[in-house]
Amino acid sequence: QQHHYSQHKQQNTTTAQQHLTNRIWSKLNHTLSYSRIGSVIVRLAPCFWCTRKKFTLSSTTDRQILLRLNLLCAFFCIVQILCGLSLFIAKFTGFVEEENVEEKESNPDQNKNLVSLDFWALESFVYYLTVINFVLLVACGMAHRAIRDVNLVGSVRFMWALFWLLPLQIFCMIGLFDAYTVTEVKTKHWWDDPSMSYVRELTCENGTADNKCIVPISGGKNHENETVWCIQEYNATDCEDIKHEAQQMWNLTSRILYTLNGVWAMMLILLMWVTLSVLQAIITLSIVQRSKESNIPFWLILPIMGCFSVGYLLSYNRTSINELVDDVSWISIGYLVSAGLFALAAVIGAVLKFYTVLNGRQRRVKQGLVIVFITTIFMALLACSTIFVTSLLYSLKFVLLPEGNFQRIACQLDMSGSCTGCDDDPMQCPEWTDDDVKKVLRTIMKMCATLAAIFIVYAMITLRYGFTLFNYVSRYQIEYV
Repeated sequence: QQHHYSQHKQQNTTTAQQHLTNRIWSKLNHTLSYSRIGSVIVRLAPCFWCTRKKFTLSSTTDRQILLRLNLLCAFFCIVQILCGLSLFIAKFTGFVEEENVEEKESNPDQNKNLVSLDFWALESFVYYLTVINFVLLVACGMAHRAIRDVNLVGSVRFMWALFWLLPLQIFCMIGLFDAYTVTEVKTKHWWDDPSMSYVRELTCENGTADNKCIVPISGGKNHENETVWCIQEYNATDCEDIKHEAQQMWNLTSRILYTLNGVWAMMLILLMWVTLSVLQAIITLSIVQRSKESNIPFWLILPIMGCFSVGYLLSYNRTSINELVDDVSWISIGYLVSAGLFALAAVIGAVLKFYTVLNGRQRRVKQGLVIVFITTIFMALLACSTIFVTSLLYSLKFVLLPEGNFQRIACQLDMSGSCTGCDDDPMQCPEWTDDDVKKVLRTIMKMCATLAAIFIVYAMITLRYGFTLFNYVSRYQIEYV
């Protein structure tokens, strides 16, 4: 007598669910067709006006629409890359120039870092977008041939590239919208830095960029006020007015530039979303779903790396303030815990992917693993939700920030010599006002809430997969032959 174990699903139930899913999907496509949206976009794009008459809804295929959407994404990437490179070159040029001896003696602040990892440095988001869009540009170039030659493997890889880059693009886009005018704080305290020399040359009066226009805040450590500094250094009294007018001009200009950059990134996000939707329609829903379910560990790499990076930056960055603000400390710990939970879920997902069921005992083991997987993801969802709610409450001013440590926080945020009293006891920084510190803290909380919201979406999608997998394993039937 031969013993053979086989597993199979209940065919009738599965078939009925597939028919229901297909009906819902077709109804959604009928109501909101991404192919139609993509067709309208490529017909209205100026670069395709020459083929507008030939490109109609009745005579084009989804593949042709996708090819043109891919070209539009590449164009947007090139423009974003040029913007980021231009900003970096302008700052780098001033950064490498040797500082004037007279400037050093009159304003002895230390030079700031060229690139900052702080959440409140808006130029950092421009640099991040430059890197992200370079990767996207390479992906678009490789995908163009795959789409044209009907290469399914290349199309699936492009789909995963869009899945990965879209959340990063959204995060950087939100960071470029300066809701709390934190750029004014950066301009105020980084004004005399060599990296801002290109700005001073553009906005200060002729011949004052490296002298009168860099009067220290409140006159610096050795002068009573800015007027006294101006009289002693240059025998004049107009230094404060020159600097104030130049800073106002740059604050307005930088806000317009960052907002335009954010709007450009938003338009690219919409293009990426439509491209992704049309691409999934071409690949077909069943293949897309199977690819997602078989690559859960790969899907969770982004939240793992994101949570760990944010937790590390909030805890161990040079300008970290987690020891001075208890809630920031708990948020950093929450991100590190979330990273661990997502990593554990990824390991369990990899085990589930390769674990085969040949008998009743193995089915029960797999059900137990699925339950642990669901529990782990639920805990990660709870941690990210807690971070999101806490950060949002502080960012939207529903909860007041603790004011007792504002002077110490200012010294921590500006460790490069701008503060004149950080070595005193008690520590103080008269150059930074309480309002400056609040703007920085609320911007940090805004970005923490943004990241938490993105990871909540990841957790909810993964949790849905866990329940689907549990139902799938529960329907296993073991026959004795």
